[in-house]
Formats: sequence, structure tokens, C-alpha cells
Amino acid sequence: MRTSFIAIFILGLLQLSCTKKDDLTTTTFQVKIIKEICNDAILQLTDTSYKQYAENGFLFEGKLYDQVFFTRFSCEDRTKMQTLTSDLIGFVITIKLVNQTKSEPNCVTCAATLSSRPTKSNFIEVIGL
Repeated sequence: MRTSFIAIFILGLLQLSCTKKDDLTTTTFQVKIIKEICNDAILQLTDTSYKQYAENGFLFEGKLYDQVFFTRFSCEDRTKMQTLTSDLIGFVITIKLVNQTKSEPNCVTCAATLSSRPTKSNFIEVIGL
């Protein structure tokens, strides 16, 4: 009886000490920018392998979108996407999901926001264009 109790106790401690690593923090994938205003953005997956992070049937500006989610670009991410135009709609970018947004005390953006947005949202880091 005592041996089985000790074995169960040790197995419990081992299970508590195991941590699951979030694979998506190292996996990159591509998304298309549907709309972006003042760093708020609606992104659409181009690879359906990550469909659990997006939603289907989102109606925006009279068009129905599948595989979309909301995010907010960091100032660093916005700098990575510098183009000749400020309009990012239609751009395909490579991103990875992260656990939290970056702290940027010197980042200033405008206060405008999207008129509506998907219920699913994710923190991201832009890897490249």
C-alpha cells in the first residue's frame, strides 16, 4: 500500500513538472491582410493547417471571409512592412503566433480602429513579406 502511494505521488510530481511547449511559437505561416487601420488588422490564413486559430463566415464590408482572425501589429512589425504605399490590403506576409504582445513604451499609433472584427484574435510577430 505504501509503495503504491509513493509511486502515485512520484508520477504526479513528474506530470506537474512537464511543460508543454507551444509549437506555434516556432512555426511560421502566411496570411493575407484583409484590412489594416492604425495597426489593427484582419488577417486571412493562406494555409488551412492552422484553421483552429481563425474563424469562418465573417462578414466584412459586404463580403464573406473564411479563415480570418484579428490582430494588432506592433510598431516593430509595422516597420518590417514598410512599402511605397501605406495601404497594406492584399499583402501576403509571413508570421508566427506568439503568446503575448511586445511591450513597446515608445510606440505611438493613431486611435482609429476597425468598424468590426472577427471574434478570434491572436498575437503575432511578422517574420517577413
